[in-house]
This record gives sequence, structure tokens and C-alpha cells, in this order.
Amino acid sequence: MAFKDMREFLASLDKAGQLKNVDVPLDCGEGTNELQALMRYLAEINGPGLMLKNLKGYNTPDVPVIFNPFGTRERTGMTIGTADPVEAKIKHARILNDRSTWHKPTMVERSKAPCKDVVIGKDDISVDKQLPHLWIGKEGASYITGGVVVTKDPETGVRNVGWYRLTQLWNCKHPQGGSYTEKEQKKQLSIFAFWNPPMNHIGLHLAKAQRMGKPLEIAVACQCDPAVHMAAATGVPYGLDEYEYAGGLRGSPVELVKCETVDLEVPATAEYVIEGVFQPDVPQQIIGWHSNSVGYYDKHQVFPLFDVSCITHRKNPLWYATIEMMPPFDHNYLALIPIEGEMLSDLQRKIPEVKDCVVTPNMTYIVQLNVDGAHKPHPEFGKYVLHALWGAAGRWPRTAKIAVVVGPDVNPYDLSAVEWAIQTRVQPYSDIIINRSGQAFVLDPSAPKGPQGFPMVGEQMGIDATIKIPERFSEYADVSQADPADVAKIAAKLKGVL
Repeated sequence: MAFKDMREFLASLDKAGQLKNVDVPLDCGEGTNELQALMRYLAEINGPGLMLKNLKGYNTPDVPVIFNPFGTRERTGMTIGTADPVEAKIKHARILNDRSTWHKPTMVERSKAPCKDVVIGKDDISVDKQLPHLWIGKEGASYITGGVVVTKDPETGVRNVGWYRLTQLWNCKHPQGGSYTEKEQKKQLSIFAFWNPPMNHIGLHLAKAQRMGKPLEIAVACQCDPAVHMAAATGVPYGLDEYEYAGGLRGSPVELVKCETVDLEVPATAEYVIEGVFQPDVPQQIIGWHSNSVGYYDKHQVFPLFDVSCITHRKNPLWYATIEMMPPFDHNYLALIPIEGEMLSDLQRKIPEVKDCVVTPNMTYIVQLNVDGAHKPHPEFGKYVLHALWGAAGRWPRTAKIAVVVGPDVNPYDLSAVEWAIQTRVQPYSDIIINRSGQAFVLDPSAPKGPQGFPMVGEQMGIDATIKIPERFSEYADVSQADPADVAKIAAKLKGVL
């Protein structure tokens, strides 16, 4: 099912009873907000998506805030047309592998693009008034968390579409006691571009532009059709177009429109579009505190600034806000399908014995095989799969800090079952790989940090939790476990009794 925009997706959630309008007053001010507590409560109860309409300490009270729309695996699957999270992952992996299913985007005229309803030119830019600002937890800044970011390779012109966080410096609390200029607060934004050294695609574009002494244009489309967000969060190989992949996910081309001040294209039905330019000798600024996806605050990080040249938005626009925190949280689930899909598509292409790949909210990677014991194709097959995982395509598998390989009788979604396999099929010295020179997950607080405030190198552990036939045994004890089909029959027989 293709959604025209974020509004159609929200309507589908509403129809499914998965969206609630909230008029209760809630505080979103810096240092006093209630939104982190709300996010945790929703995670604990598998709560619905919310439309917050009565926020205190909010600079744009007429703009409702979308909160927790992706907060379960089921709702995340709905973004690409299926409420079954396993089906959604398989669909994601299948389309990622088969480029014949992708659709090239189409262009629409400016008059037919809702994102052009209101246009604010460069001379009138003042982001403190024209962009929503709200704070969550102990974060020192108001972050833009719903922005699909477009840049082009300054050498080849190839487009990249990624989902990156931006920092708004208006009323931002400087993490080291400094201050931000009026220009930084009202005319500029900072973006999580890891460019020195490059560690994401926008970082690669920016690094190239800086070496060439050229400006780099940027466009940020906020709150798009969620399939566009899903594609932007996926590690599509460099040089391929995420808009085309989004077309495959949604089953029809993404409609784009030209920007006003930069030579870039954005989804025509976005709620907001922010256009800008990174200048040569790009200025950088210290930002923080930032709550990250592994559940800790980054006290400070250093990121580049760009000049805002135009803001456009729809009539009666919507805004999206979230916080990364101790998992699970809202878009934590939206991140899992792309990571799992990337890994599954790559591993199954090389190793047909891979049945499933699961990433937990805390980023433990689990690979399930369809063979085990004597049926494995060769000795130490589990370790072979671990190395293949760390060498898989995409941005994320190479950063897997803890990875586990299990057989077909171990449910990779059940951490108790995975723990059981580790306890009964693993000898710690013989069956665990320690890699001391892996690529660190960029937000791992336990790894040594570089000058920009994030780690580049870390240690990794791979656990081969398969049965060690033929490596160690010629036979293995039978598993004592009820057949799932028999359990289902008993459940049906006792329905209404227990």
C-alpha cells in the first residue's frame, strides 16, 4: 500500500485504533519537559501513536506534534504495507536485493506540491519563529528528528537521501558554558554529518566539497511518506538512489519537486522543507547534551553548520518529535527493519542457509540458520557466518558489537531461547570470537572517542551458538521441548478456561 504522505499513514493508524489525539497539557520546555517520561510510558504499554495538541513551552502552538507513530514492530511494518513485522522485513530485504522492483521518482510542478503552500525567503529567515522547537529529557538543544536530508556528490552529482538529526541552536544550552551567536540561532542549523573522517554518506559529500573548496547544497524534507523515511534509513549502496528504493517499497514512484534556492529535489508532500548551503571552510560548533540510541547522553559533539536559504511548508503543517533513549523507544523500531533487511539481503545472497536475521532494540545481532549440527555444510560454519555478518554490505552490520548465530530450533525473537542456546551449546573460549579492531558503533559510550566526540574503533564479540557437530561431537542430546503446534492446540482447547 502506497501512502501519499505522512497524513495518509496517520489516517491508517487512526483507522486501526493506533493513533490518539491528546489535548492534555504537556510540558516540552528545556529542563522541565514531560516528553521523555511519556515516551517511556508508551514503550512499557506498547502504546499508540499520539497527536499532541496542547504543549507548554512550545514556540509554535498551532503546529500539532506527531509522537510515537512507529513505536511497535507492527506499526513500523505498516509503513510499507504490512502489520506483520516478519513479512515487512522480508519485503524490505527482497526489494533491496531486486532493483527491478524499484521505481524512478517523478517530478511534479511547483503548483501541485503541497510543501510549497508557504514559502519563506532567505531575507526573512528566522528559525526561532518558523520552525517548531521542543525539548525532551535533559537534551540541551531542540533537535529536528523527522528530516530526510538530500545532498549530491560534488564530483559526480549522484544524489544521497539519508535520515539525519539536526540541531537547532535557538535557546540552546551550550554544553561547555559558551554561547551561540544570533546568526547561529536564527539563520543556521547544525547537522549530524560525520565528515572528518567521513562515516556517513552526507559526511562523504561534505568532505569532498571541503577538499574541493566548493559549497555543498542541502535540503531537509520533514515528515514525508514513511516509505521515504524507511528508504532513507537503509544503507543503500553508495551511488544508488534512495528515492528509487522508496518507490519499490511503496509500489509506485515518489513524487518530487524542485527546491526554491538549491539544485535539489524533495518529496512534494513533505510537511516542511528546509533549504541551505554548507560554505567552504565549513564552520563547526559544539552541541549537546544529546540523548543517543544506546541510552546515554552525549555531553558534547562537534558538527558542521549550514546557512538556511529558504523554508517552505504546507498549510496547517505537522511536526514529528522523538528522543533516543534507553531502548525501546519510538523510531528504534523503524531503525530495526532497515538494519535487519540490509543484513538479511546480503547474507542470504551469499549464504542460503541463513533463515532470519534479528536485531534487538539494544543492538544485539542474531542470525538464525535453517541447518544445525551434522546438517551444517562444513565445520565451524557458525564462525564463518559471524565473519560474513561483520563483512556484510550496508552501514550497520560491520558495527555489530555482539553477534550470535543460532540453529533453526532457537527462536531469534525470544532472548530467553537465545540465552538457553548460549548456555547449552557454547564453550566460552572455543566458541566465541573476540575482534579487537572492529568498527565501533558511533554512539557506543564504552569505546574510546575521537576528536569529534564519537568512537571509530571498538571491540566485537561473536558467539557461535550452534550445535558442535562435527567440531566436537558425533551426536548431541535431544532437546526436550513441546512442539509449537501442540502448544497451539492446547491453547485452543483451553481458550476461555485459563
